[in-house]
Amino acid sequence: METIRHNEETLRTALISNHKNVIELYEKFNPRVKRLLEAFRPDGTLFKPIELYSKSDWILSHPEPKQDFYAFYSSPQRKAPIPGKNIIYIQTIGSFGDSETTIETYIHWLKEYSEAFFYGVMVKFLDPVSVSQIGCVFRINTYSHNLQIRSGSILKYLKKKKPKDAFCIVGITMIDLYPEDSWNFVFGQASLTEGMGVFSFARYDDDFYTMNYKGKLTKGKHLAPDDYSVFDGYYTPPITSKLLLRSCKTLTHEIGHIFGMHHCQWLQCVMQGSNHLEESDRRPIDLCPICLRKLQCAINFDIKERYKICAIKVETSTSDVDIVTVKNGEVEEIPGDALNHIYKKMEVFSVMAFFTVALISGFLYYNVDFNTVHVGTYSGKPNFIIILADDIGWGDLGANWPLTKETPNLDKMAKEGMRFEDFHAAASTCSPSRASLLTGRLGLRNGVTHNFARSSVAGLPLNEITLAQVLKEANYSTAVIGKWHLGHHGYYHPNFRGFDYYFGIPYSNDMGCTDDPGFDIPPYLPCPRDSVMKSCKHNPCTTDVALPLLENQRIIEQPVNLSSLAERYVDKAIQFIQQARKSLHPFFLYIAPAHMHVPLQCNSRFANTSKRGPYGDSLRELDHVIGRILEAVNTDFHKNTLVWFAGDNGPWSEKCEFSGTAGPFVGAWQTNKGGSSTKRTTWEGGHRVPAIAYWPEKIPANSTSGSLLSTLDIFSTVISLANTSLPPNRRYDSLDITEVLLGQSDYGHKALFHPNSGAAGQFGDLKTIRLKQYKAFYLTGGAIACKGDKGPEEQHDPPLIFNLLNDTAERLPLDPVTPEYRAVLPQIKATLNNILLDIATDNISLADYSHDPAAILCCQPKHVVCAVAAMENWRNSRTLEIKEMEVGAP
Repeated sequence: METIRHNEETLRTALISNHKNVIELYEKFNPRVKRLLEAFRPDGTLFKPIELYSKSDWILSHPEPKQDFYAFYSSPQRKAPIPGKNIIYIQTIGSFGDSETTIETYIHWLKEYSEAFFYGVMVKFLDPVSVSQIGCVFRINTYSHNLQIRSGSILKYLKKKKPKDAFCIVGITMIDLYPEDSWNFVFGQASLTEGMGVFSFARYDDDFYTMNYKGKLTKGKHLAPDDYSVFDGYYTPPITSKLLLRSCKTLTHEIGHIFGMHHCQWLQCVMQGSNHLEESDRRPIDLCPICLRKLQCAINFDIKERYKICAIKVETSTSDVDIVTVKNGEVEEIPGDALNHIYKKMEVFSVMAFFTVALISGFLYYNVDFNTVHVGTYSGKPNFIIILADDIGWGDLGANWPLTKETPNLDKMAKEGMRFEDFHAAASTCSPSRASLLTGRLGLRNGVTHNFARSSVAGLPLNEITLAQVLKEANYSTAVIGKWHLGHHGYYHPNFRGFDYYFGIPYSNDMGCTDDPGFDIPPYLPCPRDSVMKSCKHNPCTTDVALPLLENQRIIEQPVNLSSLAERYVDKAIQFIQQARKSLHPFFLYIAPAHMHVPLQCNSRFANTSKRGPYGDSLRELDHVIGRILEAVNTDFHKNTLVWFAGDNGPWSEKCEFSGTAGPFVGAWQTNKGGSSTKRTTWEGGHRVPAIAYWPEKIPANSTSGSLLSTLDIFSTVISLANTSLPPNRRYDSLDITEVLLGQSDYGHKALFHPNSGAAGQFGDLKTIRLKQYKAFYLTGGAIACKGDKGPEEQHDPPLIFNLLNDTAERLPLDPVTPEYRAVLPQIKATLNNILLDIATDNISLADYSHDPAAILCCQPKHVVCAVAAMENWRNSRTLEIKEMEVGAP
């Protein structure tokens, strides 16, 4: 978390300005109104520090220019109601449900709220119209398979229908909207110059991004352009208190834009733009004092009277709740203990609950967080640190392979915790492996079957629920530091996938140039320095777009300094651990270092320290990072942090001496035929990874587990230990192995399925099955080896079957005529058929793997490599005063 406070002078300038005419206008207010407007007192609620649970809670920049009060006041584009044009008209479009009583109540309170919000302006609802009456263009979305109306069609209709006495006209609908020439969607679209807008509440349904959404239509269904019968009886989301609250925020936010107000960049405010519903839920439902001043200037209402009418409405609607009082025409304070009652009332659709929350969360500026319950004492819930090393081999851990000497801290961790001998990545390449870890589901279920690119427009499908999202709902502080590789564009960014804080490279460290390229084959070249691309010596093995480093959603360094990256990662990790402890929240920290992926780069202190060359030097640095994290963990006297280390897949043998070792898992059958048997393959070297769990006084020290386990199991186990529940309405490939960790059981998978990961076959298909000690291949193929050769792709029916108990090298398959082979083959066939049937009947997702050059992260598009100043220079250039306090994200 992060805490932001603006100084008093900055706020006074924004409120009052230093322009004479504005100061004179301000001085006309009486002291009581000024106090309501400013509340500059030590215990004031208007400008108290703001705790950010995620960077997306506080969008510091928007496409339009920043707008303080004077910029709004002096803008020639801003709109204000005038006599004869002072009514806000709202047009409902399409169905709002089947219950007339509920719809009438919903419409009534939208009107009541809007009139209180825009106090002094009349709000009128026009007679409802159907979609066919508008004659709009519509479609089925290619990806979400729900009905969508083109927003431009509605705006054309509203323009024709706009009454002469209208200040503005806005359309609202429960049908999803899309902009012209886009596969995507929009929540709404407004025109300041035309004084109109249209907004959809379709995506406020809690199930919208799940397979259970009732608005999905049959794939491949053809719609005639003039057949509006498809809208007859089409699903509309149920009207709940949450939908009402979100509707009110959207409606007033967008009408605020029609008044000429930009996105707010100062305090928690309904005008503070949001890219995610869960984050916008945390914001109050009214304006901050600065935006309130803008609206007051436009409408010319009396601020005290506006508060009074809001308070009176709440008082008349909440006669059984002693929350607010109005004495002698003055608004009084609200008791803080009223909040607990409000949370309970929010569970049902209730007018009393809605307006109570509206008052507390906005009208008098109490900071209500709809998703987070603040913890005042030590919770007792365990903390979790998951460390996922990149391209590390099973034999790169000294505790696994005596020839390895570079991992003393990891070896110590194994000695004081539990080492897993038969532990597997869920896939043998980056994105699918990470997606499965965070969802507990194989790629055929979660949709991620191969890697995303730097130009990918999407990522892990939005209806997949991540481990971070589950833990965040359980009141955990969450952070990811390092490689993400599950989508960086829009809602696919980690800040929108349950992580409060993100610091790292959004994909692999070889997906962009740097000024300090590390070791690789072929060798990397530095980023070009010249402003003309053709003057640069082109390297076909890399890209001239520099590698970006992100802190939340902002690029803070491009190109990244790889030599200092590991230290910065661990510094941020330790800061997060320390600050999460001070906040008294349990925490979930997911660390995904760039090590041991090429290009290999390390701090100079580790250079030339290993006999294994650059790879050994980098391995030493990774081990050093692990050691620092364990030191931070061991300062916790509660001893309540589980640290789980694993690899995302096996070593990348194509990189020769710059790759790790798989130890005894050499995949000899494949290497004898050509190609590599490690990363991207389904041989043991591709997916069997080193793994250690460390939890002092909980996990037995110096213990070893031979159970058949997977990174998939991290999902269910962590959720179980956090005493929360798996997300419903989907199936999982993950086991809860809590008892294994605690030394109480040797339970594991009876079968594991190793998806195709690039060496052969269709991405994600299950052609390799592990059943107890047996491993069957219906398809084989080697990845590119060090010398460039690639093994042939071969189908096997009947399958090759190896007994790993006595053939770890996968050298000699069982003879199909032997009793052993004949006994196990039917079991393997049945196991494979069962998993495929289970997936076919599950709620599965499909990832969008389309590309768009606009999705490539670039801080300065006109610069040849998108170069940006270093982090410190960037921070110094900020105009807002932002301080990193003791409680908050690092």
